[in-house]
Amino acid sequence: MTTHSENTSTLTQPVIIVRAGQDAQNPHIGILTIGDWSVKCSTGRNGLVNAADKREGDAKTPIGRYPLRYGFYDPIVFSDAFRSFDFPFLPKPENYRWSEDPESEFYNQLVFETDESQPSRRGERLFDVFIPVGWNDAVPVKGAGSAIFIHAARPDYSGTAGCVVVAHEHLEALARRLKPGMMIDIQSADVANNNLAEKTSK
Repeated sequence: MTTHSENTSTLTQPVIIVRAGQDAQNPHIGILTIGDWSVKCSTGRNGLVNAADKREGDAKTPIGRYPLRYGFYDPIVFSDAFRSFDFPFLPKPENYRWSEDPESEFYNQLVFETDESQPSRRGERLFDVFIPVGWNDAVPVKGAGSAIFIHAARPDYSGTAGCVVVAHEHLEALARRLKPGMMIDIQSADVANNNLAEKTSK
């Protein structure tokens, strides 16, 4: 696996750095960094997993570097200032779902709900802002994992089903720092620290 510098300024494209596993008792807890801005984050409740071993429903976050292409915000909660951010944000649809059924032809895709009797998805605080992570989405491999997002954490920063989450109060600050073509780089803190130590010792 290719290693990456911890200094985002040396990279050729803007990157969100996520490093988790510093706390052996809470391996899902980590740090999310964009440039000189860092906040606490949480990842999959069962920790991180090598990309090749990621499976649907394993509650693990895949290690690697993935694209961020667009995001959604709830216009009831946040102003339309989101539309002026550098990163492309769209108002969150009233009704939608993300197909997590490996047998569905729409697996790991955004699906707009046509049943008007379904309650609006707006008002879901954890998803007031969410950014899909480009995992297993170009040509989805059935069962290799779906619906990996950046979104709001629960107050206790409990582990997720695989998403990367930050405090709700940090969502807008994060959104303002996103750039078109941004990537997210997810790695174990131990591996990252070992790689950095090897580089500095040479």
